[in-house]
Amino acid sequence: MRVRTAAWLAALALGLAGCGASTAGGPTTAATPPPPTAEPSPAPCRTAEPVVALGDAVDPLPVAWTSAEPVSDGHGLLVTWTSGVAPCRVLDRVDVSYGTDTVEVTLYEGSDPDVRDPVCVEIAIEKQTLVKLREPVAGREIVDGAGPSPS
Repeated sequence: MRVRTAAWLAALALGLAGCGASTAGGPTTAATPPPPTAEPSPAPCRTAEPVVALGDAVDPLPVAWTSAEPVSDGHGLLVTWTSGVAPCRVLDRVDVSYGTDTVEVTLYEGSDPDVRDPVCVEIAIEKQTLVKLREPVAGREIVDGAGPSPS
């Protein structure tokens, strides 16, 4: 099993802090249902699976991501994408290129080299990884080096 970093866990905890928060104005119980005019409950909280780059995946290919949010005053990015399950789809590496107006982020996924002939279910899951940047985003556009996801 791979060890996850404390920084990643801290970022994930911050992301989960808003899960389950209600805007209805206070706690309710089964004995006291909310009034009919109460605001609707928020949608169930989706949590992405936190992953770290292995660096040794088999046959890594670029994969498109769905969002990249600056963190740590622009010195990091929380990158989210949709992928298959491990060991069939694991993060190999993240390449970052710095331009004058852009920061290009490319994710590479392959299969886990430690698992031979894995049985892979075809299910999509949301994944996230924390990317440390050599330079801050500093107002530059964050672009996907793999291009948009095919429709």
